[in-house]
Amino acid sequence: MSITVTTKADQWTKCISSNGTIRAVAVSAIEASNILSDRHKLTGDGQHALSECVVGALLLASYCKGEEKINLNIQGSGWIKQSVIDANANGDIRGYVVPREPAERVIPPEIGPWGTGLLSVLRTKQDEKQPYIGTVPILTGYLGKDLTFYWVQSEQVPTAVGIFVQADQGVVTHAEGVLVQALPGATDADLEFIENQLKRLGKHIGSTTERETPTSLLAYLLQNQSFSILEQTPISFRCSCSIERVKRSISLIGNKDIEEMIEEGKAEVTCDFCAESYTLSQSDLRELLSS
Repeated sequence: MSITVTTKADQWTKCISSNGTIRAVAVSAIEASNILSDRHKLTGDGQHALSECVVGALLLASYCKGEEKINLNIQGSGWIKQSVIDANANGDIRGYVVPREPAERVIPPEIGPWGTGLLSVLRTKQDEKQPYIGTVPILTGYLGKDLTFYWVQSEQVPTAVGIFVQADQGVVTHAEGVLVQALPGATDADLEFIENQLKRLGKHIGSTTERETPTSLLAYLLQNQSFSILEQTPISFRCSCSIERVKRSISLIGNKDIEEMIEEGKAEVTCDFCAESYTLSQSDLRELLSS
């Protein structure tokens, strides 16, 4: 059995402008960000970074189909050593970050809090044995801008990404994001308008304590255009770990190691993605050894 928590208000919404020149997706993932932050006992920069990655991964996953899924892996010199987030076309999310102590951070001037490093997106597609992985350097240190660069490089489509996260006393109050793409027929004026609206949207979210819905984000972003909703997908925290998976993993490590665990009295395993802990007793371990 996997661990699943369906959030009440988190979702992504996809739309296309009525003239067919702009498509966009907006994400609200406040509850999922708080669930993962609580599980990993994160506050401050770690909580903020994890929430940004949750929103970013969901924006990427919103363009997956069927059983496709993505893995967002970021290795930077700034506030986080590494971030690993899984998301899929069903709106399922899980992941973790490895924070770095402030004294160990290397952030060049005019670079954002992620510092420098690499951003990788691994896409596992249906009916393909080999997943596709795209890697780009972290150029700005701001996740929204660097995901914009990734998307343009990988998809060759004019794209803008905005990610907006805020927390108050250890609770994530905003974790929203938008991804906008220009389709054939979009004008330079359309693109300039979207860029300006993204800047205004960030200020708008930062100035309100009210929760934004994905639809309201899209309405604010596309103020001068009518649009049609294409899809609305609820978001869930879901991890595939289970006691059965733990047993299978331990059964593969070798008899000698299992015997050592038996001598110690038990085996404890914690899932990196969701921080769920599993304990195997001596009798469980003996059963694995005999099988």
